[in-house]
Amino acid sequence: MVKMEDLEKKLFDPTWNYKNRDVFIKKLREESFDIFIIGAGITGVGVAREAAMRGLKVAIVDMQDFSAGTSSRSSKLAHGGIRYIAHGDLDLVKEATQERNWMRAHIPHIIRPIPFLFIEIEGGKYKKRDIKAAVKVYDFLSDKNSEFKNFKKHQFYTPEEIFEMEPEYIKEGNLGGAVYYDTNVDDVRLTIEVLKEAIIRGTTAVNYCKVTGYVKDNGKILSVKCRDLESNLDFEVKATLVVNATGIWTDKLLEKRPEEVPQPLIRPTKGVHLLYRRKHIKNRMATIINSISDGRAFFVLPRDKDFTLIGTTDTDYQDELANPYCNKEDADYLIHSVKYYFPSAELEYKNILSTYAGIRPLVMQKGKLESEVSRKHLVFFSDDGLLTITGGKLTTWRAMAEDLFEHVEKRKIFLDIKREKYWSRQPFIIGLKKEDWPDKLKSSGIVLDEDIADHLYQQYGKGAIKILDMIKEDESLKERVMEDNNFIKAEIVYVLRYELTPHLIDVFCRRTEMSLWIHHRDTSEAAEKVAKIMQKEYSWSDETTKKEINNYLDYIKKTVSFIL
Repeated sequence: MVKMEDLEKKLFDPTWNYKNRDVFIKKLREESFDIFIIGAGITGVGVAREAAMRGLKVAIVDMQDFSAGTSSRSSKLAHGGIRYIAHGDLDLVKEATQERNWMRAHIPHIIRPIPFLFIEIEGGKYKKRDIKAAVKVYDFLSDKNSEFKNFKKHQFYTPEEIFEMEPEYIKEGNLGGAVYYDTNVDDVRLTIEVLKEAIIRGTTAVNYCKVTGYVKDNGKILSVKCRDLESNLDFEVKATLVVNATGIWTDKLLEKRPEEVPQPLIRPTKGVHLLYRRKHIKNRMATIINSISDGRAFFVLPRDKDFTLIGTTDTDYQDELANPYCNKEDADYLIHSVKYYFPSAELEYKNILSTYAGIRPLVMQKGKLESEVSRKHLVFFSDDGLLTITGGKLTTWRAMAEDLFEHVEKRKIFLDIKREKYWSRQPFIIGLKKEDWPDKLKSSGIVLDEDIADHLYQQYGKGAIKILDMIKEDESLKERVMEDNNFIKAEIVYVLRYELTPHLIDVFCRRTEMSLWIHHRDTSEAAEKVAKIMQKEYSWSDETTKKEINNYLDYIKKTVSFIL
């Protein structure tokens, strides 16, 4: 096995960036791979990491940016899904909570514990006995026969204690309840760091590269037809095994399927989120609430010190998959119930910072409501040799990849790749313990505002140390992009130099969370500032720079069209 210190030396390899993108396209065209993965969301990059760790030669592409689909549009939680206990999905809950615990141990800057309120409301869906049973089972499954334990155990509280902890929560009918622990995550940053784990081990990864078909011989896939969407170049990629990890696009890549696999396989459902400043919601903790419209559970989630994320909806979706948006009906559905549980919340449209919508790739289960469909994943081979993995949860990406390789091992496609279960629960190269960050910051000699220092640590881990080095070379890089947010110029340069980031929208929506935390009315100013940095780094023309700004502003306008 490769030593951690040897991998750390490759952590900030300056070659994986947009300036060298043609080099990676050339590798795809000219080399042969053991595994070619279609789709670079969390599922696909998880498979890439697992394959690279097993010594295979890997390539992965996505027709959009990395994580541009579902993996950048989640509720930003690494969690087991406590509501799945009521559905009887105990194996899924156990798997997800234990994967959450492993990630918290090894990438603690990205996976951050938060307390959740689970309250009994008089006449509500969940009674005290249900809540007690759920949190007990949740913690039990989390720790059972696992090396990695939950951050903290649940506790029960009286209504009076609840009011003290969460004074703005509804008092009428509040019968007390439990506090249990799950974790926040930046889903995109997690996806990018998982992908970089594979790249450090030799994986070739390219975004904006679309698969257009297959080349077959006797009905078996020999190579994959691709189009580089940046240059409109068509080419083929040769691989021993092709993996379809395209999530909501799974059916589009399936030319053949086993008889037992339904058609269509994917039931896409839309989930919408709203972001406010915390002062407008006035919550202190994360809270599970049940819609007063239809009883469905969703979350009110603290994000950092100053923000609150509300979501998500769960409705069947048949429109264009690539760019779903929040509409007035979606927003009103969430606002209506949050206002009931937090009566003093200021939920006017003018206070909405941003919105986003995502599509879940649920595996079809006839006769079930959207919110009742299992989040379990599915792995299967087609007659043409295509290996498909779909469904699942953000939190279970590693377990899903491990399961996929159990299917590969049974077919004996590759020699000497078998590993023990949980073998890939290894430390992340980028991982940095919180207690180690202050010393790194102090020794750098760089003085940062506390909120910026905290932000850099939790987003980038060891990458924050590299960002400090960049500030040493250019003190102006520690300037904020916008005065009322924690993003600084140095992190923009960091993602341009050490991550393959072609477009302005990629920086705002997928390398950072600026598209969420910067108020939509300030988008134009922020876009101008970041585009100026990119123009300098990439030697863009004024025309290209203007086009990039307009493309991003057009996206933001669509996310808040019901407000404008």
